[in-house]
Formats: sequence, structure tokens, C-alpha cells
Amino acid sequence: MDMDRLEIRARLEGVNPSVLTMVLVQLTGDMELLAHYAPMLSKPGEFADTIMPVDLALLYDKLATVLAEPGHKAPVITPEQLHQMMNAFCKEQVSERYLPMLFEDLEFKIDPPAFDRASPAAKTRSKDLKVLIVGAGASGICAGIKLAEAGIAFEIIEQHSDVGGVWHENTYPDCGVDSANHLYCYSFALNHNWSRYYVKQAELKDYLRDCAVDGGVMQHIKFQQEVLRLEYNEPTAMWHCTIRDKAGAVRTEIVTVVIGATGQLNQPSIPPIKGLESFKGTQMHTARWDESYDFTGKNIAMIGTGASGIQAGPPLAKIAAQLTIYQRSAPWALPRHNYKNLVTDNVKWVLAEVPGFARWYRFMLLWAYGDAVHDALIIDPDWDGGTLTISKRNADIRTLWETYIKEELADRPDLLEKAMPDYPPFGKRALRDNDWFTTLKRDNVELHNTGICHIEPDAIIDKDGTRHPTDAIVFATGFHASRMIYPMEVVGKGGQTLRDIWGDDNPRAYLGICVPGFPNLFLTYGPNTNLAHGGSIIFQSECQVHYIIECLANLSEAGDKTMEITQEAHDEYNTVLDDALSKMVWTHQGVTNWYQNKQGRVTTNSPWPLVEYWQMTRRVEPGVFTMKKEQ
Repeated sequence: MDMDRLEIRARLEGVNPSVLTMVLVQLTGDMELLAHYAPMLSKPGEFADTIMPVDLALLYDKLATVLAEPGHKAPVITPEQLHQMMNAFCKEQVSERYLPMLFEDLEFKIDPPAFDRASPAAKTRSKDLKVLIVGAGASGICAGIKLAEAGIAFEIIEQHSDVGGVWHENTYPDCGVDSANHLYCYSFALNHNWSRYYVKQAELKDYLRDCAVDGGVMQHIKFQQEVLRLEYNEPTAMWHCTIRDKAGAVRTEIVTVVIGATGQLNQPSIPPIKGLESFKGTQMHTARWDESYDFTGKNIAMIGTGASGIQAGPPLAKIAAQLTIYQRSAPWALPRHNYKNLVTDNVKWVLAEVPGFARWYRFMLLWAYGDAVHDALIIDPDWDGGTLTISKRNADIRTLWETYIKEELADRPDLLEKAMPDYPPFGKRALRDNDWFTTLKRDNVELHNTGICHIEPDAIIDKDGTRHPTDAIVFATGFHASRMIYPMEVVGKGGQTLRDIWGDDNPRAYLGICVPGFPNLFLTYGPNTNLAHGGSIIFQSECQVHYIIECLANLSEAGDKTMEITQEAHDEYNTVLDDALSKMVWTHQGVTNWYQNKQGRVTTNSPWPLVEYWQMTRRVEPGVFTMKKEQ
């Protein structure tokens, strides 16, 4: 490292000391250092200053000395030592089942890509594959990068003018991630230069575009084109894809494989409210934001207090004459360490320059915000603590979250009943507090939870009969999340469509990826793959893309032309899935959420801990696919 020891030491100050400790141990192999510092480390996610100043100074000194040493070579760390380091870092025994996943994320032991393990014949046959990806969001870009690495021909059809998916479509004020950025990114493309720990929409979209460019994907994307229909041709075992370009011209492309990467959150939902069609003012959904409209000095109605409402509400309140918020149920809005903080130059430097730091920092986030709370979402059938909680662990979390809301609204007891959720933690998506409670206390903000009776040309009438003059309506009302691969028509074997099987809102798939009757069709962010306990949806996308590449390698290895998930494997998986879902908080009595379809079935969420889904998608189980050379 071309920097003297004192300058390096100065750069280390103010950087997470627990992570620095792991880096020092890894670079020196000194397990006595681990034993010394282990009792002082803070638990991942607590971010506490628990190392005494004298020990902290020693840590800085030792690490700076190692980093300044010309040509320093780190010793080989054994799996046993790494496991010991994980146990000390996590302040608990890390289960053996997590080790393969965590080893890979730390780049300690990486599973070779499927086509690196494939035979020369399989690699040759893979050149005959032609893949069409629908959508250039995070999943579509990930699929493109991995197909490019495997040497498989592909193109991406994207209906918008740029990449990004939801991060292109959603541009409402303060739109941003509520997952930590250093986890909400590709494991193979860590970004050391995030400006914040939780960035806003534009920066995340830029990151995705950079990944598409660096991964050689951009030249494969056809923008402002829409896939209207996907039809499987049985005699040729090919997919016929009907595509319309921005000029309105329609063409058909023929491919061997289709990857649907359209996700769950792209069909805005606007509730059917009596009189809405008569409204003369401006109305818009948060996912279809009109940036030309000036909300300054207006009487704004915001309907919905979910993820987009809790972000858009505070900035709107600052410029509105009046912001009237209509709430169906109160959100859990929680504090999160570093939510509004900028990443310091020292941290950026250490992430980029100190070997191993970025990986251990990501490990910390994965452990803290991954499966750590998964057990709190599982219903204890013997629990007798009332309907507002589902288990002892869930009740403990409710106590913490309730305490935070009570502290925030201590000076406004009139708001407390409206703002306190009447359902268990995690029954709906837990959100980050974006100055939400401060906003509710503003003089120009009113929160209503009685419901809307009807809408008039210039006002909203609530169910108490009160008339609220309204210039603009903002629908922060989410999406038709259960309408997947919509509105395109997807026709499989025998002329059967996905809509015939799924109806309007009851999608099912094996691992959320494969559907019987639709050979060589794969989905990302499909049915029951959304995360509602922690982690990152990009983690899920990587798991799914990994599995798809494994499938294509199997197909090429066998010399077959098609693979179709068997009905038996699909049904067995969904039986186990439904059983797991029935024990989760989202199905608890009285809980309603966007995870459920009209029949009350949870169609969007995965009940599995991250590690289980990671394991499920590592390899293709023998016998679950019907493989054919020709039809």
C-alpha cells in the first residue's frame, strides 16, 4: 500500500472496529488477537462502541503496521479458523448449515460456476442456446451478466428508456432503499463509493446501470420495446416472442429459453373509490410520478402509509398548504442505524483499499439483517399473549418497537392510538422512519384512519362526513403484486396460458422459478420469493439466476433441448410451501397485507430463511425436470 503507517492509521479512525478486528485477524492469522478482542466486539447490528480506547488504539496501530508493510502476505486461514472468527464476530455459535453460504459471500470458498464444471461438449452445445430476458431491472441485469460469463447468447427487452426496473419507475420525493446499501447490491459487484448508507433512487439506478455496462450487458438491451406475447411452439420446442417497438411495429423473435424478470412490483394499484372519476384536480400514483406538477401551497391528499407513503409524505408536508393522510392501518416505522448518514471518506477508503474489509462489512449486515429475526415471524401455536403478538420473541420485539413510537409521540397522545399498529410485528412490511412521526405532528398535517366515503370534484369526504378540500391526490397504495408476468400473454404447451393456471392473482411456481407446462421458461422474483424478514431482494435474484444457469448447464450437459419441471415436483414443493406459510405471521388472524391475494393466500413472500433458499437453488435436484431432446 503506497501510504505510510501514520496516514493509514488516520484513515482507520471512525471505521467500524469490530470489522477492523476481523480484518486484522485474517491478515495476520493471529488467533490470540481474536481471543483478546472477542469479548469487546459489539454484536452485528448493534453498532455500539464497546472496545476500550487503549485497545482501540492498539487495534489501529497493529492494522496500520500490517497494511504499511511492503509485500505483506496474509497467511492461509483454515475453514475451522474462519468459523471461529464468525462465532466471535456474531457473538453466537454460527450454525454449520450457514457456513457454505457465508464462506462464499466472504470469497473464502467459491463454488465454481456451472459452465466451469461442465464438459467441453456441454460448453459447445450451450452455444446453440438463445435466451430472451424480459426486463432490465436488478434481476434482468444479473441474469444478463451471468449469461455473458457463461458465453450464452441473450438479449434483454426493456419497455422503458433505461435500466433499473422499479428504480427507474419510482421517482417520487425521497424514494430510496430501506435496506442497507452495502447489502442491497450484487455480491459480485460491491460498490465502495456509496454516498449514503441508505441511498436514494437515482444513485441506486446509476449503480445498476454501471453494473450493466461493466458486465457487458448494455449492448444486449433493446429499450422502449414491449413483449406482448410469449408462445411455446411444441413442434420446434422454441419460444415465439411477439414484441412491439416504440414506433408501434410488431415483430416475432424465436428463442430457446425465456427468463421473465418483470418482478412483483410493477402494476400500480389504485383502489376503487366512489366518485374518483369526477375529481378535477391532479392525481397520481407514486410509481407514476409527474415531476412537472408543483405541489407547493396545495391541499394534498395522500392515500396509503406503506413504504412509498412513509417516504413521500415528509417532503410533501414541507411544501404543502395542507397534507391530509388517509391510512388503512398504521405502519411499523422504525429507527435504523445510519439511515440518514453519509458514508465518510475514511469508510469509503477502507472499503476500497483494506483487504477483506468490504466482505466482512457485508457479512456483518447479512448476519444482522438476514435471518436473525426469522424466528420472530413464526406463529407459536401455544402462545397465549393475545392477538397483537404471535410468540415470546415477537412480543419482545413489539415492546421495543412500541417504546420507540411512544417516545416519538410523547407530546402528542392524540396521535398515538392512530399511529400505533394493531397487528403483530412483521405482519406487514416493517419500514424505516423517514421523519414520519415528526411529520405527523406538523400543524399542516392531519392523519385519518376512518376511511374515505367518496370523492367530489374538489374534495374528499371521509366516513365521518368531514369534507376535505383537495387539489391533488397521491396514491401511495402499492401494487397488484400477485399479478406476475403481466399484462403479457404467456402460452405454454397445449395452448394453456399462465392466466389459465394462475387466474388473476394466484401464481405458483417451483422455487418461484419454474411452472409445469412451460418448458425452458424461468422466472426471477416470481411467486413466493419476496423477502419480508430481512436480507436483500438482490440476494434472492442472485439465487434464482444461479439456479437458472445450473439448469442451462444441465440441459447442455445432457444434450437435450428442453427441460420442464414435473407436476409432481411442483406440487410437492408448493404443499411444503403452503404448510410453512400457514405458520407465518402474514397469515395471522386479522392481518391483511399486500402479500395476500383476494382469497387470503400469501402469493408473494418466501417463508424460508435465506440460507434454506440459498441451499435449494445451489443445484438441480435429480428427477425434478422432464428433459427432452426434441418434441
